[in-house]
Amino acid sequence: MNGKALSSLPDLVNEQGASALLAAILSLLRSNNISKKFILEFVSRQYNREGSYGSVRQYRKLLRAYEDMGIIMSTWFSEPKFLDEKSRPIPVTNKRGPRSVSALVRLSRVKISASLAAELMRRSPSIGLDSRGDFVALKRVFVLPEFQVPRAALIIERYLDTLRKNSTASRQDTCLLLERNCHVPEIDSNRIAPILRDIKGRGTAFMDSVDGDIESHRKRGAKRGAVGELGVLIFAWTRPARKRALKSAASSRT
Repeated sequence: MNGKALSSLPDLVNEQGASALLAAILSLLRSNNISKKFILEFVSRQYNREGSYGSVRQYRKLLRAYEDMGIIMSTWFSEPKFLDEKSRPIPVTNKRGPRSVSALVRLSRVKISASLAAELMRRSPSIGLDSRGDFVALKRVFVLPEFQVPRAALIIERYLDTLRKNSTASRQDTCLLLERNCHVPEIDSNRIAPILRDIKGRGTAFMDSVDGDIESHRKRGAKRGAVGELGVLIFAWTRPARKRALKSAASSRT
C-alpha cells in the first residue's frame, strides 16, 4: 500500500463505516414499516437545511412516559406497601384505594398520570390481568410491543453523544464517559447460550444496583434549576461469524 493510499485510508474507512451505520438504521426502519417516502423526504429536508421533518414532541413525551413506567415497575417490585408476605408484587386495581394504580404512581413520584400509566399497563406484556381485572406484575422490566424504533432512537442518540463528548474530552484532557465493549469475533457456538445466561444474571444485578443508586439522586419537586441526564446502557449481541457467512456465500455461488 503506497503513501497516497495510506493517506486516503481514514476517509475510506469513515465512508464505509457510515455506509454500515446507515444500512443498519435503514434496515431497522424498513422492518418497522417506516416508509421509503418518509425516509427520503427527511434526508432531503436535512440536507436542504429545512429542519427536521415533523415534530418529535410526541416521541419525547412517550419516551418520558416509558421511562416513568420503568420507575413505577421498580417501585412495584420493591415498595413494602405493594408486596405480599413473600415479597412478591401484589395486584393493583385501576379503582381508588391504597393498592391502586394511582397510589403506585404517587409513591413512585413520577410525572405520568395514573390514567396513562394504566393504559400502558394494558399494552405491556410485562403486566397481566387477574380474574378480577386487576393488574398483575409479570416482569420487573417494563416493555412495550412495537416500540423498537423509539428505543433505538434513544440508544443511538445517547451513544453518539457519548462518542462526541469523549472526542472533545480527550482533546481537553477531561474525564471521559464510559464507552467500551468486550468482543470475540469467533467463539464456539455451543458455548454462547451458557455465557449469555451468565452475562444476563450478572448484568441484571449490576443494573439493579446502578438503577437504585442514580434513582436516589433524581431531582424532585417543581424547581428545576441546573439539571442533567445520566444513564447506563448494557446490551449483548450475537451474530454469525463473518468468515463463516462469506464461506457460505461463496459455496452458494459455486
